Amino acid sequence: MITTLPKRLGVKFSLKQQPQLQPDDILPIFQRWIQEGRVEGMLIDVIDYKHVPEGPGVVLIADEADYAYDLGDGQTGLHYIRKRDLPDDFAAALALVFHCALQGARALEAEAPEDLRFNFSSVKVSFFDRMNYRNESAVYDAIGGAVAEVMTGIYGAEISISRVYDDPRRLLALRVEAQSDDLDLADISRRLNASRQTV
Repeated sequence: MITTLPKRLGVKFSLKQQPQLQPDDILPIFQRWIQEGRVEGMLIDVIDYKHVPEGPGVVLIADEADYAYDLGDGQTGLHYIRKRDLPDDFAAALALVFHCALQGARALEAEAPEDLRFNFSSVKVSFFDRMNYRNESAVYDAIGGAVAEVMTGIYGAEISISRVYDDPRRLLALRVEAQSDDLDLADISRRLNASRQTV
């Protein structure tokens, strides 16, 4: 049961395969997104962290969130991290972060559709509020049901959920896998939009 809402929450979609496009190629894409307002948020700057091994890669900084072409865990992907202004309801907060991550991943996929292909049936949900969300089995047990309920509603399919890292020094992160071979992203987007309108 969620009793304390997270202050920062992240959702990451990983690529299905290592692309030919290099992290250096993402820099001008993110810079253009700032000019065009391609994704949600007050977009501010692009920061290059490619020198950090398995780090955040290339980060598009927004006022309330970051969009990262993330290289962590040996899985390149789009990581959306909401830093503030989350809704005062856990289901709404997770739905919002998932929506923005999905929007960012699909926008990036559109830049090179033959090369950048995301696995939308699998997502990593990360809790950056270490004070209230320690990476411990008891905390995972307490919040796993709430995450599973929200994600089942988003996907419209059965899901499996697991803890990503056992090391308590790491962030608490959950891996959610949709048990479906026939995901419809348009249906997912409609469910997300409907849930956001009811908040």
